[in-house]
Amino acid sequence: IQDNNASFINFSKQLHKSGVRILTGLGKYFHHLDKEGNGLLDKADFKQALEIFHLEVSETDFESSWLILKGNGSDKDRVDYGEFKRAIIGEMNEYRKSFVRKAFMKLDFNKTGTVPIIDIRKCYCAKKHPQVISGHSTEEEIKSSFLETLKDACNKSDEVSYGEFEDYYEGLSIGIAEDEDFVRILCTPWGI
Repeated sequence: IQDNNASFINFSKQLHKSGVRILTGLGKYFHHLDKEGNGLLDKADFKQALEIFHLEVSETDFESSWLILKGNGSDKDRVDYGEFKRAIIGEMNEYRKSFVRKAFMKLDFNKTGTVPIIDIRKCYCAKKHPQVISGHSTEEEIKSSFLETLKDACNKSDEVSYGEFEDYYEGLSIGIAEDEDFVRILCTPWGI
């Protein structure tokens, strides 16, 4: 069991290093593979997803992680990919989530739970982004990069649901240790 835990930690660390684009894309890909809509994927699907996203995991780390994720679930051959995301990525704390909700509520003019990408483009301000301030990137480059990554996490290319918006920021959150830094990064472009 100790070896399995060490392998699981190695696996988790590797995914954490991969960045928000890979993590949100992986979540979207898992959802796409779930043809039955039950939130469960088999071992081959997980392996395939890791290969497609160029996440090289040793066979030992993968097998040990699979055993931990499979746990004592009722389905011995499949795992819940939502549980996988929570186990590997973790969840944002409520403090951070409250700011994600504030940002989304500001964007969701019609209170429908989805926001058109065109509205997100209009509202996102990259003027105070560190790369813009330093002159390494333009506002348009930062905005386009943000929108491209966000769209990669979405099921529809022209709108973003609250869950997808939160997933994006949850992926971003793992790389930011301090709550205050996360809140500043989230609030500045949305003007909240």
